[in-house]
Formats: sequence, structure tokens, C-alpha cells
Amino acid sequence: MNNEQNFSYEEPIDAISLLREQTQRLIEQMHEECESEKDIYRKYLVSGYSMLSKPQQSIDYLLHPILPRTGVAALVGTSDSGKSTLLRGLAMAVASGAKSYLSFPLNIYRRRAIYVATEDDESAISALMFKQIAELGTSSEEYSTLDFIFQTDNLLHTLDATLTERPADLVVIDAFADLYTGPMNENNRVRTFLNSFSQLAQKHSTLFLFLHHTGKRTETFAPSKHNAIGSQGFEAKMRLVMELRPDIEQHDIRHLCIVKGNYLPQQYKHDSFVLRFTEGLNFVDTGERVPFEMLRERTPEKEDERLEQMRAMRAQGMSFRQIAEAVGFKDGSTVLRKLRNNM
Repeated sequence: MNNEQNFSYEEPIDAISLLREQTQRLIEQMHEECESEKDIYRKYLVSGYSMLSKPQQSIDYLLHPILPRTGVAALVGTSDSGKSTLLRGLAMAVASGAKSYLSFPLNIYRRRAIYVATEDDESAISALMFKQIAELGTSSEEYSTLDFIFQTDNLLHTLDATLTERPADLVVIDAFADLYTGPMNENNRVRTFLNSFSQLAQKHSTLFLFLHHTGKRTETFAPSKHNAIGSQGFEAKMRLVMELRPDIEQHDIRHLCIVKGNYLPQQYKHDSFVLRFTEGLNFVDTGERVPFEMLRERTPEKEDERLEQMRAMRAQGMSFRQIAEAVGFKDGSTVLRKLRNNM
């Protein structure tokens, strides 16, 4: 009995109280965290006032005034039109710190480009680049900041990691159809796929430029954003879409056509930029432009009809320049050549 009377309950009571206090603090901490999670959306909100308070008052471009600095864009075209060569040349210009490409000013911040190649391997691209730089007169050391990715497993993670480590001005994806394996005509799936790259572009302030193909027989139509294979979801997600098209008559001429540009004036969207494809696999701007309507393949009947129209105009005393303006050619030399070749 005496032992029972002398037994103290203070120690277990204190322990229980301490446990209750710790539990209460944990509950309060969890409640605070939950409250903060309720407000986590606030970090995604940007007020219009803060945007207007920033000094930037115009669109920032990588290739002025065509390619935006950030976002997703595309170059489409038929097979063997030179799409990969054009984009590789752009990546090389960015990495080498060139001041311009195709006569358009380059605004380079990081002097780094990444090229994701799904159609060519390392040896093939190496051989092509050697031929390009031999004609350009540049050295291989200038392209130390041009990185290639040939293994595309877990590509998004790879790109996110390398862009976090070393930011880049440009990421080329060659080609879209090799990475996207779903149905091309399902808008939602295409947009969801592209949205992952769009988010990466925004996160790292980088331009993602996709290479894609045009549909069969689209050369019979004028250049258009609708010529790309697949759904409307592809072009709708792009801030800019360009189509590269071989000239109907001259094998070394290509037409770069801007068929969609969210922030471009209309003057850039109706006439092609005429490029010459050199033997060294480089593109050179000729300074000429051709209306889109003149780039579609025409039936022999239509061509004969136009030839007769030009002959009649010439017989009436019209100059070659006047005839060119009437039928839609760029200059009178084209009219002269066509008339001579069809005498």
C-alpha cells in the first residue's frame, strides 16, 4: 500500500502533455501550409500594370523581323527541298555569332544552338557541315556551341536539363513526325504534344523551331499554312510557319514563304523570299521576291494560255517589264526567257 501511495504519475502526465503540444503544433503547421497552397496560384498571375511598367514595347526577335526569340515555330516543305540544310545553317549562324542569316539581322544573346536530329546520324551531318564551312570560309572551332542530340529517348528531360545548365538561343527539332507518334489528325493530341515544348520554350526563353513535311501534291497549290501534313492543331500552336518550296523551273532556287506570322505585317506574307541553294549546301538571299500565286505548278493548258497572252501583249508593243507586271512575274527577264524558250 505504501509503495502504491508513493508512486508518482507526474512523469507520464508530462509526456502526454508534450505529445499533445507537438501534435497541435504539427496540425497548425499543416494548416499554414495548406493555406499557402491555396494561394500558390498567385505566383502564376501577372498584372497588366506590371507588364506595361516594363521598358520593352516591341516584340523581341531572334531573326528580325521573322523568328521570335521565344516560343514554337515551324518550317514545312516537300522532301529534298533543303529544309534540314536551311535550319542547320541557321543553327550554325547562331552558334558562330553571325550578325545575320539570309540577309535578316540575328539578335543572339547566348550564342548557343541545339539541333535534334532524327533523320541523319553523326557521320552524315559531320560530312555536310564540313562542306558548308568550306564554302563559308569559317573554322570548326566557331561551332563549339552547336550541340546535336541524336538519341531522343526522354527528350524533354534531356532538353530541360541541358538548357538549365547552359541556355540556348535556338532549339531545332528535325523532324516533328519522328517524335510525335500519335494520329496526325487529332488536334487535341497534337496540341498537347507541342504544348510540352512550348512550356520548355517559355521556361528557358528559347525558340523551338520544328521541321515538318507538306502533304502530297501540295505543290499544285499556292504556299499555305494548310499544306502541312496533319491537323490544324499543328499550325495553330505555332507562332510562325514558313514553307520552303523549290522553284518550278530553276533547280538551284528555293522560295521561303512565310505563311503564318502572328506579329508580322502583311507585306511579309504574300511574296516569297527567293534563295539560291549553293553547291556548298548553303542558302543565299537573292534579294528577289515572288508572289505566292506564281509558285503553284500549272497545267500545260494553263501555261500555253499564258504564253499566248504574253505573245499578244508583246505584239501590242508592251515592254517585258509591263508584261511581267500583268501576268504576275517578278521582272521582265522571266518573260524574255519564257518567250525565247517557247519560240
